[in-house]
Amino acid sequence: MIDSEILSDNWYVLRKITYEYSKKDGTKLTQSREAYDRGNGATILLSNKEQKTVILTRQFRLPTFVNGNETGMLIEACAGLLDKNNAEDCIRRETEEETGYKITDVRKIFEAYISPGSVTEIVYFFIAEYSKEMKVGDGGR
Repeated sequence: MIDSEILSDNWYVLRKITYEYSKKDGTKLTQSREAYDRGNGATILLSNKEQKTVILTRQFRLPTFVNGNETGMLIEACAGLLDKNNAEDCIRRETEEETGYKITDVRKIFEAYISPGSVTEIVYFFIAEYSKEMKVGDGGR
């Protein structure tokens, strides 16, 4: 990295980064790119094998509205930003806030960069089973 300039620190951080890298033939290239840093996140698919159901949430997402989704609403798996917590603690908190279920056995299945060409975020993917006995609130934060 040669230079990093903050272009926006409004909702999340947008940086213009100038860097140098070596190609296979040994020549060096200097490039500038923008990277959006919103922190890392976690998501979970909640399932009930007995009922053959899953729990999803419905939320407004401005970028989808800007890109032609007339309502901006998406149906998606429960998710949230880590906010400096570990991924499992985050997804347990988000699950209870968004769905009202206090889950017990959470299993991480993988992690991935979602849009590595422009966003720094790593998302940790989890699965867990739920049952009606785990319902402790309304959810829907």
